[in-house]
Amino acid sequence: MTDPQASLGKRLAPLTIDGAPLAEKVFDIVGDAIATGVLPPGERVNDKEIASALGVSRTPVREALQRLTWVGLIETAPSRYTRVTAVTEEAVASTLEYAGMQASVALRLAMRRMDAAELDGALVLLDEMIVQAEAGESRALLRASQEFLGYLVARSGNPVFMRVMKEADLLVSRNLRHLRQLPESAKLRTDAFRHLREAMLAGDADAAEHWFRAQHGVGVDLAL
Repeated sequence: MTDPQASLGKRLAPLTIDGAPLAEKVFDIVGDAIATGVLPPGERVNDKEIASALGVSRTPVREALQRLTWVGLIETAPSRYTRVTAVTEEAVASTLEYAGMQASVALRLAMRRMDAAELDGALVLLDEMIVQAEAGESRALLRASQEFLGYLVARSGNPVFMRVMKEADLLVSRNLRHLRQLPESAKLRTDAFRHLREAMLAGDADAAEHWFRAQHGVGVDLAL
């Protein structure tokens, strides 16, 4: 686990040069640090310190922090602070609702456009979700669910949707990473996943969307 008292330079992932815009790279690095808890809720950040830690100018850092503010991971009070936002129970509940709705949109779009090989790939990821749900492995289930959703988004064929989902992904990951599946909900969730699998194989987007939405928020401990 990362020491929260360690210098920012030791906590942030290194910046690599690969041709991507610097502001985009800083956004990804700082956003990932927030999403994973390396930069915890309430921690104050400033463009000068981040720029020094990453070895870049303050301009791309400011641009990245503005985007992170829009996403909801950073909040500012002029002349007072720039800090990581808090995770509240209300935020968790609303994020879970949002994730369920957007995931079903990704599923419907992907089902329109995936070929047989891509469908097989999606089912492999869904099968892993079923395994982890049955085992009650909440962290592994969350990772498997994120991989499944990412796969669907990448095959949605809609650049606007893909961009919006990328912007929101960090906030969703941060707000929901503590969630735990309640033991008594395992059967309900795995049943929904199996129905989802059958619907995807049948090419029934309406049924697939129904079952994907049905399992979101079922038997989840929302407590922080």
